[in-house]
Parts: sequence; structure tokens; C-alpha cells
Amino acid sequence: MKFRAIGLIAAALTGLSALPAQAATVTFESEAAFRCDSGGSHSAEGLTYSYDFAACYYSPSSPADFPTTITSTVMASGYSDTSFTLTGGGVFSLNSVDLAFGPFQHNGLTTDTTLVTGNLFGGGTVSQLLTVGYGFQTHTLNWSGLTSVTFGKFTGASEYLAFDNIVYNAGGAVPEPATWAMMIGGLGVVGAAMRRGNRKLRFA
Repeated sequence: MKFRAIGLIAAALTGLSALPAQAATVTFESEAAFRCDSGGSHSAEGLTYSYDFAACYYSPSSPADFPTTITSTVMASGYSDTSFTLTGGGVFSLNSVDLAFGPFQHNGLTTDTTLVTGNLFGGGTVSQLLTVGYGFQTHTLNWSGLTSVTFGKFTGASEYLAFDNIVYNAGGAVPEPATWAMMIGGLGVVGAAMRRGNRKLRFA
């Protein structure tokens, strides 16, 4: 009976850990273009991003000085690191992001690099150097358990890093309150079953 209960607990925990978080995408479509905001922070579609210099928004109908043709609204952050957190705080996963050169000069470069660093819940970091060029390309990261992620300013002579279609999941690595409630409730049921089994053994 005890071995069966242990199996039930393991199955319950496995099932809970496999619960998928709802994916979301920051598209910047709600932002008015063309416009530039000076250094600070801004929230869009569940993520909050901060930057020191400026964030500019471009759309197909208002491309302004964006260097390549765009098919949707994008955000470009210039001359500084750009950090993302979950709006309201918490842990999230970063699945993928579309990146490209933003406006202005790239001093003859066809590609440049940004160092992406994720801060993990409980300590530690993950990082990856991404190569960015003209035209948006999708970069897949699949990092989980993040409290924040920072895209470093270009390591070469490029000025603005442009973002679109940031795919993320709220929660994930750390159970949310509802998940903890389900887990505790499930363990309570298993514990009650174990107590009934012990009583049957004593009075048999």
C-alpha cells in the first residue's frame, strides 16, 4: 500500500511539473508609430522593458528611418542595454525573439552581436551571444526560470537593436500559487489513503 501511495505521489508531481504555462507574444502592435520615448521603462503585452537612452516604434505605415522593410510594428532600443521582466514580477520563460538592426548608422557592418544574459530565480545566470543583421531573424533561446533578461548594446559600432515577436511564458519553473494548492490537495488525498491502508493492516 505504501509503495502504491509513493507511486501516486510521484505521478502527481510529474503531472503538475508538466503543466504548460500559457505562451504569450509581445508584438508591439498596440504602440503608436512613429514615436520615440526617452530612457525609462514601458510595459507591453505582459513584459516590462527598461532602457537608458530611447525606445522607438516603427510600423509599415510609419517606417520613418528604419533601414529595412518591416511588415509589423517593431521596437528599437538605442545605445544601451535593454532589460525585460514580467510585468508585476515573477518568473518567466523566454522562448524566442525576432531581432534586427534598428535605424541610423552601422558603419559598414552587415552583422553585429548582442550578449543576452538571463538572471535565474534562486541565483545564477545563463547567457548567449547572438548575431544580428539587416532584416528580422528569429533567435530561439528556450530559457526558463528567469527573473529578468538583458540584451546588451551592440558590441560593434551599430546603434539600435530592434525587437519583435518576443515569445514568453509566465511562470514555468517555479509553481504558481494555484499549482501549489493543487499539489498540497493531491498529497492530502494520498496521505488519507495511506492512513486508511495502515488501519486495515492493524485490524486484519
